[in-house]
Amino acid sequence: MKKFYLLMITFILTSCSFNQTFSNRESDKEDAEKISKKFYWELRYGTDHDKIYKLFSDKFFEVTNRETLDKMITVSENEIGPITECNLVKWETLVVKGSNSKSEYDLTYDIKRSNGKTEETFSMHEENGTIKIVGYRINQDMLNK
Repeated sequence: MKKFYLLMITFILTSCSFNQTFSNRESDKEDAEKISKKFYWELRYGTDHDKIYKLFSDKFFEVTNRETLDKMITVSENEIGPITECNLVKWETLVVKGSNSKSEYDLTYDIKRSNGKTEETFSMHEENGTIKIVGYRINQDMLNK
């Protein structure tokens, strides 16, 4: 009977998953901000869109092709103007370390442009130790141009 209990306890312990969850840590926000800052730097000063593409996950390009991303960027720059100021207004992070690890980051920026404002949201996750953009959305309030 002792062996049975010992065997059961062993099965229970080996089937458990041990995770450590961190929500909205400042250090995680700073890690994600490095990616969005690189993105905005490349938009403002860079000349090679391949550097922008490298910030995005392949999962992003399964849904949105590079031409569509280029069009989003070009239309927003031509119609609303180039970026003059970026302010992080909302952020959420979730990092799970352990047997079921994952890292998710959501950052929302108020972007001032020469002809108006936009709200831009990045969804990111970590893959192979690198944070990549999996979602990018640009919103503009057409009533308050």
